[in-house]
Amino acid sequence: MLDTVGARVMALIVATTLPLAIIASMLAWHSYQQNVGNSALRTERDTQLAISEITTDLDQTHTLLDMLADGDISSGNALREFALVQMVSQHHYCLLMLTDAEGRPSVVLPSPSTQDPAICHSPENASPSMMSASARLPVAGIDVLKGARGPLLKFVVPILSNNSVSGYIVAIRTLGWQQNHLRKGDSRLLLGTETNSRHFLAMPDGSLYSLFPDRPVSVNLPPKAMARLQRDITAQSQHDVFTNQGITYAFQNAYGPVSLIVATERTAEESHALNIFLIRVSLIVGLLVLELLGVALGASIFLVDPLEKLALAVADWRRGALFAPRNNHSIPLEIRHLEKAFLRATRRLTQHEKALEQSARNQDMLIREIHHRVKNNLQVVASLLNLQASRIRSHEAREEFRLVRDRVRALATLHRYLYSENGLSALDVQSFLEELCSILLSANSMNAQTRIRLRLDIEHVLISPDQAVPIALIVTEVLSNALRYAFPGERAGHIVIALHKVVPPDPDKEGLVELKLGDDGIGIDAGQASESRTRREGIGMQLIRGFARQINADMTVSNENGTWYTLRFIPERPSLTALAMAREAINHDEDSVR
Repeated sequence: MLDTVGARVMALIVATTLPLAIIASMLAWHSYQQNVGNSALRTERDTQLAISEITTDLDQTHTLLDMLADGDISSGNALREFALVQMVSQHHYCLLMLTDAEGRPSVVLPSPSTQDPAICHSPENASPSMMSASARLPVAGIDVLKGARGPLLKFVVPILSNNSVSGYIVAIRTLGWQQNHLRKGDSRLLLGTETNSRHFLAMPDGSLYSLFPDRPVSVNLPPKAMARLQRDITAQSQHDVFTNQGITYAFQNAYGPVSLIVATERTAEESHALNIFLIRVSLIVGLLVLELLGVALGASIFLVDPLEKLALAVADWRRGALFAPRNNHSIPLEIRHLEKAFLRATRRLTQHEKALEQSARNQDMLIREIHHRVKNNLQVVASLLNLQASRIRSHEAREEFRLVRDRVRALATLHRYLYSENGLSALDVQSFLEELCSILLSANSMNAQTRIRLRLDIEHVLISPDQAVPIALIVTEVLSNALRYAFPGERAGHIVIALHKVVPPDPDKEGLVELKLGDDGIGIDAGQASESRTRREGIGMQLIRGFARQINADMTVSNENGTWYTLRFIPERPSLTALAMAREAINHDEDSVR
């Protein structure tokens, strides 16, 4: 990613400016958090005010009911006392009832007519859950009932007379307050008005009700907020504050299993703080982007473009053109010095390459001349042997001279093929063997129309000079022996020379080649030919075995339908000529420069 000069310059600029941008962003975030924190503070403050009002109201209820129980309350004055309590509590009670010691109602003060009946409706009002299972007596204490508009509190206060219970006072009231019963100026009327908050009471089953039962509202909270509140209710959490979708929620235990939830929306100032934060961050990012663009443009004009022109000049030079940098005094001094250094280096390198290639070409010509002279000398030797053989009267001696002549001619023919035009010092077996066999047939007064016919089935295979000499002499020996001994008299037949690439059973022998030579003549004793070298053999067989070992070939001899030699070997990798090595060295140096 940082391979180019432009990318590295950009990385340096980012590395130097990014810390400043991060510090500025952190300061903007801190300022935003301070404004956002105001919402949480307002919500918690409003929650504590509501909890304080609930606690104070419940304390007053306890005090009033205890005063009634400790006073001289009876069936005669109970209605008057209950009415006084209802008036003092601003008609807060749904029910005030006096019972006897057995729990039977004697005086009942129902809810006032100005109160919505739905507020006090609860299927648990007549439930015996507050009674003991045996005597069906009221159980002193406080129970939370689920009403249609919210939670209800059921108070049971015993009346003691002479250390015995003479009756009970039963009171049912709402946990919240009815706004239409509160006096003007009551602080409870101000809950949520200044902070734009909503107050809810939550039951253990997750039901949400308005804190003011005479002002019911539909509770439609976001799913994430509702899920977290449900988790707080299930875990019986005492306190929790969080923000979701711009609304701050405060969760606080109100009384017993009932919890208070206050939801506060952002004020205009807090929303403006968020916009200010976004504007600051956008400004920081914009300035950073503009700075990077400016630096990128300047670096491209004064640094990257001169380097690219220098790279193009080097690329043109590698393709064969002269290295000609476009000098410009507006580019940095270091790049101008680099161009001059490249210019001097390319000139010297070009001179060295030309000298190396010329030296390799001279060496190539020298090697060609050596092969040519060796071939000519061997042909002279073959001619001398042939001339000398013609003067010998002994048939066996003359044949031996001719065998030596054939071997020398094979080597002479080989030297004409050893130097290839494709840059490899290798031998194309197909064309070489075709010419060699033609020369051997002509030397033995044979041709394609004679009784002995030659069949060649040879693939194009390149072999090294070290293997070419043994193969040429093996073919010469086999072909000469077949022409001399395989077809006596006027016997006709065929001589076959085949060379193919085979699929080896062993993966380590990849590139295996099979050379098969033989004839369908009278054959030799194959068993004798396959015995150990310690047995006396003819010189031809000894030569064939020795040449087979030189090329690391596995040789088998068969005497079925004639004599057949099968050699399997792996051709050595051809080496490069001097000129090819020089060119490869030059190309390697150019690739390393890349």
